[in-house]
Amino acid sequence: MEKVFLKSTPKEIVIGGEFKEGRTDVFAYDYYDDDEKRKLGGLYLIGNVKQGEDEETNAETQNDPSGVAYVTNLVASLAKREYFSKPDTSPRAAFEATLKKVNDVVEEFFKNKNLKLNIGIFAVAGEQIFISKLGKFKIFLGRPADRKEDSRAIDILNNIDLFSKDAVEEREFASMVSGKVAPGDRLFAFFPNRMIVAREKAIKADLLNLDDEKFVDKINSIKETKPDFDCGALYLSLARHKEPAKRLSVMAEQKLKLTAVERSEMVKIQQKKIPQQQTESLNKDTGNDAVPETPEEVPKIISTEFSLGRKVSPLFKFIKTTRVLCSGLKFPQSFSLKKKFVVLSLITGVLVIGAVIVKGLIVIDPEQRQLNSAVSQTQSDLKLIRSKINQNDLIGARQLIVNSLSNISAVGITNDKARKTTEDVYAVLDDMDKATEISPSLLETMPAEISQRISSLDAHKDKGLAFDFYEDNLYVLTPDDILKITDANKISQKEPVSWLKQKDSLLGQSVALAVDGNIYVINGSGTLAVYYKGEKASETNTFIVSSSGDVLMTSKDSDKLYLVNKSLARIYEIDKKTKTLIRTLKVGSSEPFTDAYLLGDSTIVIITKDGRIWEVK
Repeated sequence: MEKVFLKSTPKEIVIGGEFKEGRTDVFAYDYYDDDEKRKLGGLYLIGNVKQGEDEETNAETQNDPSGVAYVTNLVASLAKREYFSKPDTSPRAAFEATLKKVNDVVEEFFKNKNLKLNIGIFAVAGEQIFISKLGKFKIFLGRPADRKEDSRAIDILNNIDLFSKDAVEEREFASMVSGKVAPGDRLFAFFPNRMIVAREKAIKADLLNLDDEKFVDKINSIKETKPDFDCGALYLSLARHKEPAKRLSVMAEQKLKLTAVERSEMVKIQQKKIPQQQTESLNKDTGNDAVPETPEEVPKIISTEFSLGRKVSPLFKFIKTTRVLCSGLKFPQSFSLKKKFVVLSLITGVLVIGAVIVKGLIVIDPEQRQLNSAVSQTQSDLKLIRSKINQNDLIGARQLIVNSLSNISAVGITNDKARKTTEDVYAVLDDMDKATEISPSLLETMPAEISQRISSLDAHKDKGLAFDFYEDNLYVLTPDDILKITDANKISQKEPVSWLKQKDSLLGQSVALAVDGNIYVINGSGTLAVYYKGEKASETNTFIVSSSGDVLMTSKDSDKLYLVNKSLARIYEIDKKTKTLIRTLKVGSSEPFTDAYLLGDSTIVIITKDGRIWEVK
């Protein structure tokens, strides 16, 4: 027999640069060789620390062992000790306890106002992943598939479709993101300094297309062309691991496998060899069903089913069982041989049919079992969703809806029960959204205006998360800033410059932006911020859940913002003045979008997964 479990294999990538953004260290701990601690999987930490504003002074400080470099080592050591201290607890409980313990230490460092600390900590236990961060930290999930179009590179901390966020406590590590991973997944966790952020698009592509060694080698090779390249990261590959289970002794296995009849026969043989006095004492101590220890002179009784390593067929076992059952039947003397044969045939038929039915009920295809589990969980979530709506927790309700729909669709198969449950979830979402179903028009070709815009955007895709043009200038949303590229369509375009006057004014977990003179930014929790001349002018909760890849659009003369949720195939119209939802457009059969663009002031052009182009007015 073999034990099978999901194992994460880490590779550390630490490349020292000029320490302009502080010193970064990585830590990886696991106890896969320890049966007791194995269920807790592995604990991983990436820490960046910086002190002082002067670059020369800072570099000297980071290289000084007595300086601030000890901070991340202390946090990592404490986290490891706490996480693996109670092997009997669940991975989630262990991770939550770790965050609370680490918070006690981390808050002491914040008394030093000149110390900047960024820490990402995560655990992978079986198919579960738990993540928390302090300051800057990112983690990508690469999920290759048999078909290239089904492969996905996911920014976990900005994806609420597959990963949920829970509050831990109101301190430094205040929340925890959790979700599911699977065999074949690849994780790339890193401190997002400017050099890494500029290469995020390429990193996501490599995460899907390169194997483990080539991916790590390619990251390391950047140093050859960029001497000042600085990187602190962990690359993890997840795969099923097999190891032999601990075998029982041969005698113990035989005792477990012996039938009641064989045990009785063994007792009889042994009683012939053991003196009468010992036999009486043995029967008194052990009872009729017990198997006494066999003296050396007594030959071992081994069932023919296990002798010579021969495996008995299921048909032989079935015939043997049927024969034993039927041997106990007593027929009236008047029964002829023919009647006995008919009765025995009927009994055998009933047993065969019963065996088939039981097999159909018990032996379930793994994918079907996964689908049943997802449907059952979604049906349970529906009650919680309705409860959150009644409590006016619309964000919580929307997040549960998105997670539930994602869990069912991720299985890859469906049935009537799954379709009915999905319809129930969409019905609740339709009611929340006050959704209006529309029929888009199919276009033969992409409008020239949009084709030109796509071409211009493709040249800058590696610079950020979201983009929008306004008066020949390109505005780029990054994880911690909004950049401006002047004359982006010209050959002599200028280098990107920071547009925000204060970087910390950018919304956390921002996912999309739109520009009409003002800049509108929305984050995963539905908060919409308006910026004017580099400063934040307002902030409003729209109660619309967004995720990485969603598109926010507008034009100078439009009175609306259009938020396109690609996975749900919905378009949310938001009033620019009040920042409230006007209506929700539900497109066709909810086929997911791959891209969406605004044409003019109110026409939306969408591309579906099958590559077709549609127009929505």
